[in-house]
Amino acid sequence: MSSFTELLTKVETKAIDKMREIITTTDPTVSESIGKIMSQEGCYIYKQEGVFKYGLAKTKNHFSFHSMVMYANAEIREIISTSDAKLKLQKGCVNFTHVEDFPIKLFMKVMKQSATTDFSPILVHYKNKEKK
Repeated sequence: MSSFTELLTKVETKAIDKMREIITTTDPTVSESIGKIMSQEGCYIYKQEGVFKYGLAKTKNHFSFHSMVMYANAEIREIISTSDAKLKLQKGCVNFTHVEDFPIKLFMKVMKQSATTDFSPILVHYKNKEKK
């Protein structure tokens, strides 16, 4: 399966590649693969111990950054909601029409906070769910 970046402009690819680099360097507990998020194929998936943690996707209308850390921690959502960026914030994802709408400095701030947030309750929850 190929990633969605094959369909992007050079500027968009560069921005998404920078986000990918930030995810993997800021949170070394995750491994990157290409897969499906909801119904969208070719997404970048980041898992910790086999559990989904982050994702980058492109739909027909927007880009999305998905985060289980953000879903479980309102403090991380607050970093985004208090910014001036043109982002559509949901509980566990951020949608943005253009790559420049999600400033790299803001993304880095979100990732630094996410990487230091205790993810173990989510790991335990999903691993216990798998056992059933």
